[in-house]
Amino acid sequence: MNRQGGLSTANVRNRPGADRQRGHALGAAMLGMLLDGYDLSIMAVVLLPLHSAWHLHATETGLLMAMALLGSLLGGLAGGVFTDRFGRRKLLFPNIFLYVIGALVSAFSPDVSILFLGRFLTGLAIGLDYPLVATIVAEYSQPANRGNRFARVNLAWYVGALLSTGVGWALLFTGAASWRWMLGSAAFPALALLWLRRGLPESPRWLARNGHPSAARAALARLYPEYTSAELGTQLTAFQGHRQPWRVLLHRVWLRRLVLSIFPWFCLDVVGLGIGLYFPMVLRSNGLAGSDGAAAAINAGFVLISALGIVYILSRLDRWGRIPLQSAGFALMSLGLGLFALCSWNGWIAGIYAGAAVYSLGVGIGPSVTVFALAVEIFPTELRASAAGLATGISRLGAFISAVLFPVLEKSWGIPLVLVVMAIVALLGMLATLIYGVESRQKSLEDLERVHDRVATP
Repeated sequence: MNRQGGLSTANVRNRPGADRQRGHALGAAMLGMLLDGYDLSIMAVVLLPLHSAWHLHATETGLLMAMALLGSLLGGLAGGVFTDRFGRRKLLFPNIFLYVIGALVSAFSPDVSILFLGRFLTGLAIGLDYPLVATIVAEYSQPANRGNRFARVNLAWYVGALLSTGVGWALLFTGAASWRWMLGSAAFPALALLWLRRGLPESPRWLARNGHPSAARAALARLYPEYTSAELGTQLTAFQGHRQPWRVLLHRVWLRRLVLSIFPWFCLDVVGLGIGLYFPMVLRSNGLAGSDGAAAAINAGFVLISALGIVYILSRLDRWGRIPLQSAGFALMSLGLGLFALCSWNGWIAGIYAGAAVYSLGVGIGPSVTVFALAVEIFPTELRASAAGLATGISRLGAFISAVLFPVLEKSWGIPLVLVVMAIVALLGMLATLIYGVESRQKSLEDLERVHDRVATP
């Protein structure tokens, strides 16, 4: 055993088949994030033919883009509580069935109101899944590679975004109803996720903390078949601890952690989803892309830059830490947006693309991964999903506000001023990270929970 409550990395690595079940859990989490990336990003392409087919005005466009985010807000809040109360497995399947229903309702919508409903249902399903996925990654990973696994899961989001952009671009040529095929196509990765999640064991940490020692031992043995009987017992002892009531989060030390988990993620979604959802339309309306297909292709290029940023930190996140990378990422986002705004005023196209590239790289090397990790790593087992759900809900509130206001503000203020505001929001995310930062690199979840145990216990 190492001092962090887990087997040594070398011991785990040298035993055949040690990662099979943990790889299953990681795959289920990655496909869940891929679905979110696919769903949100497909809308950026959907808007191109839908706007022409239904002649949506700015308010309708904003509300349409915001419905899934509103659903995610409510789903995140509810999903976190349900996951902590009833276990990690209970929501593995119902939320995906709900997503399939929402995707089909969206695809067959006869009017805007039904389309709003379909998008709300898909968002609700994804919101329910977010705290579940984050908790699975945290609780089914070793301290030495937990950051790497969070990076892989968030890289899957960008794979989903790129996949949906490619699918959307291909379907653009099917005619005026192409947007229906785009929205319906999201049901396919959802069905694949249902298949992958079968047989995933319950979290041993949740079972141990909720008074199910025998089930916890069996689940741990499935996840870590290389453990000896003595090692299983020692690990389960580490999982057990004093249960914290929800009101402990009102204590100063935990409130600081809540701010760290919530506010930077809120800033990221205000900026990232506001820009991400409307970037192809910005390209078209500002004459930066000559066709819908060109706008979708350019958008895919910047999504790829963010994905490459995550690839860069895959082997570094567990060495460099969450806080330095999150701070640097927000700084690059703000710099890129400032350059984008300045060059928009001056009409310098090369500078606009350079600013967008810097911004996209900043998203990838830091906040897109780290906010997701910090939302679960720094909280007790019995409150972990609830804290992640709260962070998800409030972040999606920021995205909802951005989605509703972005097209309206762009029309009244112009894109340069909107981007300046976004740059300021990114700077606020960086400042909150530096002020409230709690580093979780190479620490077990139990170590992170016990650091302030004596202070935080009522």
